Amino acid sequence: MANAQETALKPYDPPLFRTVSGAEPPALPEGTTVRLVADSNFAPFSFLSNSGALAGLSVELAFAACEQAKLRCSIEARPYGEIMEALSRGEADGVIAGPRLDEANLAVARMTRPYFRIMARFAVKRGAEILSADSQGLSGRRIAVVKDTVHANWLAASYGGSEIVPFDDWAAAGAALKAGEVDALFGDNLAVIYWVTGETSASCCELLDSAFSDFDSFSRNLAFLVRRDRPDLRAAFDYGLDMAQASGATSRIIRTYVPLNPW
Repeated sequence: MANAQETALKPYDPPLFRTVSGAEPPALPEGTTVRLVADSNFAPFSFLSNSGALAGLSVELAFAACEQAKLRCSIEARPYGEIMEALSRGEADGVIAGPRLDEANLAVARMTRPYFRIMARFAVKRGAEILSADSQGLSGRRIAVVKDTVHANWLAASYGGSEIVPFDDWAAAGAALKAGEVDALFGDNLAVIYWVTGETSASCCELLDSAFSDFDSFSRNLAFLVRRDRPDLRAAFDYGLDMAQASGATSRIIRTYVPLNPW
């Protein structure tokens, strides 16, 4: 995870997932109790810390949204397989991290406006004479990627002029870039950032250009899910997320867990 020094050295602001303009306060009574659940093993969004307490980007953002909407919220960690069951059985009012925003889940729940977007990024060696991450800028270059992944498939379809070098796992792909055996590394935006800023890379590498988005492949939005019969709760969280964004809390929380700009 990011430490305070790294975050201070690499300031950035996340994109505005929804423009805040004349947002109306929620219709729910102030102090309404809301029971939330989160995946216990979905770092950096929700996870159990070394002390056993629930932590994560989504956890802190949910509390910030609850504060802005004047809701009294509690968040319980559950295994991934139990999260949507808790919502459908009425044991929880909302889900803040874990399940995908797919057709099955959206049939039984309402989603709030997004608060994060999964994308993909390239990394290169520091000082590399590569000016662009587009297909022209990486033409003829060797690109490391974990084999049999959506990222590998996307590269094969989009970077025909490059040499795609598949590796069995992320550690091997990163080691190849560090050793200069490949020219670039491609993968999930958070995975690339944590490797670049982690001890294993020994500060050998840096991000190249901005992130790439492809919703038919590797991109997806993250949002809270609430009970289907609670449109009022969705409206309250939309307002809370808007106000957390406007106050700067969203930027502060995301930078705490993500040291470099994932977008």
